[in-house]
Amino acid sequence: MRYGVYVRERVGQILFVSGVLATVEIFLLTVRASLWIGIYTALCFYGTYFLVSWQEFRREKIYFRNIMESIEGLDKKYLLPEMLGYPANQEERMLKELLEALGKSMADHVNYYKNAEQEYKEYIELWIHEVKTPIAAGKLMVENHQTENARELEAELERIEDYTEQALFYARSAHVEKDYLIRRVKLKDLVTWAVKRNKRALIAKRASIEMNGLETVVYSDEKWLAFILNQILSNSVKYGDKETLKLSFTGNEEQEQVTLAIRDNGRGIKSRDLDRVFEKGFTGSRERQARQATGLGLYLCKKLCGRLGHGIEIASTEGEGCEVRLIFPRGSYADVI
Repeated sequence: MRYGVYVRERVGQILFVSGVLATVEIFLLTVRASLWIGIYTALCFYGTYFLVSWQEFRREKIYFRNIMESIEGLDKKYLLPEMLGYPANQEERMLKELLEALGKSMADHVNYYKNAEQEYKEYIELWIHEVKTPIAAGKLMVENHQTENARELEAELERIEDYTEQALFYARSAHVEKDYLIRRVKLKDLVTWAVKRNKRALIAKRASIEMNGLETVVYSDEKWLAFILNQILSNSVKYGDKETLKLSFTGNEEQEQVTLAIRDNGRGIKSRDLDRVFEKGFTGSRERQARQATGLGLYLCKKLCGRLGHGIEIASTEGEGCEVRLIFPRGSYADVI
């Protein structure tokens, strides 16, 4: 705040004071008062006005400076009205009441959408749990009728199951901290589970699998980590265009971290797409043409890794394959457990 700007904004007040002063000066002229009395009166009028306005300017400047300092020091800025203290005059009281009203309105608005989001999330979770029953029933029926068409139908049912699981994890991904249990997880057990989960697709692709260094133990939530690994493996199977799919799972124990590298010999990723594969809804040019991808798999992997304190990196050369690295920092969970 600047005093010059403060005064310019009060031109009306100055004109009013000048009008009153002119009336007094005219009166002094009618009573034939001396010139010095007129000058003294004008100085008193303007001096008093500008002195009072300067004091008011200083008070407002200090008040608003304190408000700005309070805002900068607050993580939750909507709590500002609680930090203002008792108002010194009517203007400050009105400002505080206004801020409180705005804060309440915004809080009600946010709570409305939070409750709506929570209700939708609960509905999605309920729907997914309910739809798993007919999926399981369908798979049992297919197992009792082993024909070529039945095997194709079973593969489609497994795809539906994967998509429903993806929807469930997506609904829960915003609040991972409420649904995880950190414990020791052996990489070999995790990879073996993922391979068995995708065994039909891997057999269809004539996949050869190589495992190295998987005796390593990491600290994570087994359920969430299994979902991440399954998404990565599903992508390797889905985009493996070559006659024989080659997969390798390699664990590497370093001083500061443990890494799990999943490498395939699939179509790979174009260099221009590589920086965007973790974006929500992003699909490569081939996938857009074939309309096969949702653009959620790697996005969820990245999001869940961030929530769990893990890292994820991807490297690829188009036409040669892709490598995804899961990174587990040492110390953070190990110290707790």
